Amino acid sequence: MDRARLIPGLILIALGIVFLLFQYFEFGPGLVLILLAVVFLAPYALTRSYGLLIPGCILAGIGVGLMFERGARSDVTVPIGLGIGFLAIYAIQLIVARASHWWPLIPGGILVVVGIAEGVPQAQMWIEKGWPLILIVIGLAILAGTFFVKPTAKREA
Repeated sequence: MDRARLIPGLILIALGIVFLLFQYFEFGPGLVLILLAVVFLAPYALTRSYGLLIPGCILAGIGVGLMFERGARSDVTVPIGLGIGFLAIYAIQLIVARASHWWPLIPGGILVVVGIAEGVPQAQMWIEKGWPLILIVIGLAILAGTFFVKPTAKREA
């Protein structure tokens, strides 16, 4: 099986099915984005290609945020949904590969905090006053890693 042709073929088939369904059924924008996320996540499940996981989780996160928009404000649900999408990139890769890149935690954490701050006025005050605590926690984590992680042996050239 030619893997180089498998992914584009699966993506085109999935997109074709999604666009065909759009002609016969009324979908909201959240469901559209979730269907498009499946277009990326299904091939990821087959190939474990990190490049497919990223757009799949981001689209799914925005889609979920838009799905919950009906009962709440979009300035709350969309950032939280998108943040959860970024956090899902980290979590899924960690579960599947037993290791993950840390970068999705930064935009994911920021977006979730922004969404919570928009939705809960008391949270906004805590964030405005307490953000230096985040710096303290990061500093403590770095120091803990310095003291508790064994240094690797350096190779000499």
